[in-house]
Amino acid sequence: MIKVKVDIAEHPYDIRIDQHLLMDIGNELKHVLKPGKRIAVLVSKTVKKLYLERVMRSLELQGYQVTSYLLPSGEIHKNLETVSKLYDELIDDNFDRSCAILALGGGIVGDVSGFIASSLYRGLPFVQVPTTLLSQVDSSVGGKVGVNHSAGKNLIGAFYQPEIVLIDPTVLKTLDLREVVCGFGEILKYGFIYDRDLLDLCLEHQDDILKLRDMTLISDIIKRSVEIKAKIVAKDEKESGIRMLLNFGHTVGHVIENSCGYGEFLHGEAVILGMIAALDISIKENGLAGETAQQYIQALKRIPLGGNIEKLDVDRAMYALSRDKKIRDGKLKFIVIPAIGTAEISNNISKETVKHSLEVIKG
Repeated sequence: MIKVKVDIAEHPYDIRIDQHLLMDIGNELKHVLKPGKRIAVLVSKTVKKLYLERVMRSLELQGYQVTSYLLPSGEIHKNLETVSKLYDELIDDNFDRSCAILALGGGIVGDVSGFIASSLYRGLPFVQVPTTLLSQVDSSVGGKVGVNHSAGKNLIGAFYQPEIVLIDPTVLKTLDLREVVCGFGEILKYGFIYDRDLLDLCLEHQDDILKLRDMTLISDIIKRSVEIKAKIVAKDEKESGIRMLLNFGHTVGHVIENSCGYGEFLHGEAVILGMIAALDISIKENGLAGETAQQYIQALKRIPLGGNIEKLDVDRAMYALSRDKKIRDGKLKFIVIPAIGTAEISNNISKETVKHSLEVIKG
């Protein structure tokens, strides 16, 4: 069992990583929830077929009262309409403030479930059981929960920490390549902003990671990724300073998702494109060594993506950028890297520079 502590002052919690942990979830939950508690398991259709039965059996064996609720899949359903329907179901089933919410699935399930937990009855205990590589290394850790708005991604949400995060790397075996690539992109992000050794390790073993050939290596990479995120989140829970570094690649990535239409590029794929843009911007505006940066840009371009970049409308993307929540006081806060493995926040990146980076991606 690998344990990583997220040492947030007001709400510390553990991330536990272990092969086949899914079979023992009931026992692991006893660390944070008393047996006998009612638990609403929120799950996507695909994960329901694969894992719900064994999870519910494990919980029930430890005395928990469990009911499952289906969340529709895809970014298109990550909205207030979905949340409202789930409020209705939970209230109709007499779930109250003594109950808990468990998210079983990928990042969308975790984000929506966490938002429901944060807001229903002004807050219910919340557990993350992420089943995609992206959610295991990123979205399940740090307490960001929320839904999309037609004007942009994750514009409605909260900071709400889970009681525990339980990660079973073996469930990744059921993912298709695009889903693995999504998580791989977030792992590379940690390397670019914090740990060049992690970045180079991942790029060197890219094929083995994307094809899930070495689960020990993958477990180690998951551990290192959540360690980095846990350190950053512990210093800045509400994203007022250093936590903003985790947005490397995300500013452009989000507008690519939005402007191309949610689903054309999955989140992690869009982040990979966003990191190409961020490297290009860092060369021009932050003194990043051009030759070194170009090597990493070419490495990112070799990662297989599922979307069609020709669907990127640069003008539409720039409009989406103008609505991005990272714009404060009329200035775009952009994450740049002066050197590989370090990052900083810049308030001086012009929209023209960002537009050029989008044209570089498309070209």
